[in-house]
Amino acid sequence: MSESRHIQLLGTGAGDANFGLPDAANLPLKDQRRFITNHLTPDLLIDFNHHTPGALETFGIDPATIQYLLISHGHFDHFQPLEIIRFAASLPHPLKVFGNSMVIDTLELCRDTVYNETTGRFAARQEACNFESTKLVVGSPLDIGSVHVTPLHGNHSMNKKYCIMDEQALNFVVRVGDKTIFYGLDSSYMMPATLAQMAGTHLDLAIMDATFGPRVIDPAVSGHHNWVMLDETLDDLRAGGCIDEQTVIVADHLSCGNVGPHEPMAQEQARKGITVAYDGLVLPL
Repeated sequence: MSESRHIQLLGTGAGDANFGLPDAANLPLKDQRRFITNHLTPDLLIDFNHHTPGALETFGIDPATIQYLLISHGHFDHFQPLEIIRFAASLPHPLKVFGNSMVIDTLELCRDTVYNETTGRFAARQEACNFESTKLVVGSPLDIGSVHVTPLHGNHSMNKKYCIMDEQALNFVVRVGDKTIFYGLDSSYMMPATLAQMAGTHLDLAIMDATFGPRVIDPAVSGHHNWVMLDETLDDLRAGGCIDEQTVIVADHLSCGNVGPHEPMAQEQARKGITVAYDGLVLPL
């Protein structure tokens, strides 16, 4: 693998991330989890929230090097538009943001208006915002800087019983040189069309949702995996020719209230060839 490129997991928690909370202060570092953010060197972030600026500082990443931001979906632990606008304002260049229709429509609303809590009204924003936005289309690949990205439909953000999508949550196949990454946060069992689109694509790295760990969950009401469901999804990917013994598999988006301590969990999953994520983990490409 190339020594010059890597992806670093800056935040690996789920919606109940505990980083900075009093109850987490004395936990081992690998049990202190931020909301999801990832840095694909040299200039791309995937997902952004209020933990992201501090994580960049903690892990020694110069914010001025960030050119591109890829957003998976509009949930608060992955997407905070006002934080993105503040971050973009600090950059010497416009931040190029890519996301689904809900994400981009929201960013553009925040670009044009501000909410006044005193009056209870929206008002026109007076200052300019330092970002450029692009709506992604499922199945339509594009180049983002030096990487090639194909957005795919994640099994998330939907009422499954009534087949109503709150938004079109995105997973990504990312090509970096001769390496291919799957970014599967957030998602439950993969959508049939997504599996079909990925068939035969060998993955060097698969970053997978393992939110609930050992907890028994009902797939009908969750857009996430537990360990059993993750194993089943990995079997689907093996059957599709996507993963093999050479693929680095990472379990990510871990619920602090459900997965338990990192070290025993990591040892158990390592026996299955799965790496358990923690904040700061570097994955070479």
